[in-house]
Amino acid sequence: MTMRATVLLTSLATALAWPSAADWPSYRHDNQRSAISAETLKLPLAKRWQMIPAQPPSPAWAKPAKFDFYISPQSRKPLVHRLAYDHAYHATAVGDRVFYGSSAEHTVHCLDAYSGKERWVFFTDGPVRFAPSIDNGRVYAGSDDGTAYCLDAATGKLIWSHTAASEKNTLVPNDGRLVSPWSVRSSIAVDGGTAYFTSGFFPHEGVYMSAVNALTGKATGRQHWKQHHLNKGSFQGYMLLSNSRIYMPGGRSTPFYFDRRTGKRLGQFAKGNGMGSFVLLADNRIFHGPADRSGGVLTETGLSGDKVASHTDALDMIVDAQAMFLLTSNKVSAMTRSNRRTLWSQTVEAGNALALAGKTLFVGSHDKVSALNAANGRVLWSGTVPGRALGLAVANGALLVSTDTGAIVSFGQASDQPSAWILY
Repeated sequence: MTMRATVLLTSLATALAWPSAADWPSYRHDNQRSAISAETLKLPLAKRWQMIPAQPPSPAWAKPAKFDFYISPQSRKPLVHRLAYDHAYHATAVGDRVFYGSSAEHTVHCLDAYSGKERWVFFTDGPVRFAPSIDNGRVYAGSDDGTAYCLDAATGKLIWSHTAASEKNTLVPNDGRLVSPWSVRSSIAVDGGTAYFTSGFFPHEGVYMSAVNALTGKATGRQHWKQHHLNKGSFQGYMLLSNSRIYMPGGRSTPFYFDRRTGKRLGQFAKGNGMGSFVLLADNRIFHGPADRSGGVLTETGLSGDKVASHTDALDMIVDAQAMFLLTSNKVSAMTRSNRRTLWSQTVEAGNALALAGKTLFVGSHDKVSALNAANGRVLWSGTVPGRALGLAVANGALLVSTDTGAIVSFGQASDQPSAWILY
């Protein structure tokens, strides 16, 4: 009875300390890129630690032209960057570990979630541009060297590697670095024991789409395959999965969709509307952008490919069961899903990213991250960060913020402990 009471008291104490502890195992939490967690963080938050890397991110693509003189020479409306997936070191987190990839140092890193101190680092032969995916004690990440890697989450040791271009893979000079024409320019999406990823971004060289055994890296079952798509598009960004399809951003074109069982291309969404590397899958809708020829826009499309709506100047979006949260550079709004009726609107300065944790909406902006009441938009808390907050993750009692300086900042429940550690 005494032992049972002790266990019960310990469990209650843990539950009070971590009310709804949950992982954030992939970019924007899941393979549908919802950016939604059931986790509840007790406000206000305090800075736990701040990791400042030796080198800031090294994006694959330069900034866009200032204006599109072809389509709007009179208005000179500024263009929105369509390929901005690697402008920060986006973090994922499972248990007491935080993971990120470095485009500057060609590495995958594991940090201690409570102190920010580095636990291990794994070196590749090219930039790592996408957040690692974590599944079943393994870390999955791709590199511009043309190879997908599977690592042990506890030690960082290599479990397997897979190079889709195999014998013809090579490294060539590109913007001061050596990269493969078949660079892994997608996240590695893991589901049902299978790892999915693409290799290549030049349509004329062909882009491979692969599905391999997540435990071995080999194509050993009926559900495993490798498709070579020649002159069919450039697939770049975070891959999405449904039960039957794969959705892949097109970068400078609209997204493509594929048969998950075979890897065969099935079609392309709303050609000419909603280009970029942002894609969100919510029920029977795809939201993609954040740009088209007229400037900034997120396009809402049905799974059959028909355009449903355009959300002007939108940069980020979250869609839950009842509401849609829409972020532009100067405001965040909530609207009903059924009829798009505005519920509330809140002004922000230089908005960049959203994450929904329980009933709290976190907003990343310039030098700041804020917490809003998701029901009415009231500001509940804010904290400072170094640079533009481009990535947000909520995991196991902490808010993780990734900025364009390469910093990762961890905020946790406020306490009487000393101020945050600054790690270099």
